[in-house]
Amino acid sequence: MSEPFVSVVVCTYNRSRSLRQTLESLAAQQADGFDYEVVIVDNNSRDDTRAVVEAFQARHGERFRYEFEPRQGLS
Repeated sequence: MSEPFVSVVVCTYNRSRSLRQTLESLAAQQADGFDYEVVIVDNNSRDDTRAVVEAFQARHGERFRYEFEPRQGLS
């Protein structure tokens, strides 16, 4: 039996300042017995959201994935 896999999806729009804190909180979580990924969906932000995620990825690896969605809409 394989271990459980969890995906955490964070949808964001122009909230790079609070995104930093959110990603730090997620990275600090204990996930004993679970493999997980964090997918950050940038909903066409005009701030430095991409740069925040890329800097975070450089420190925490590929477990954190960035996706860009150019069409704005509901999460």
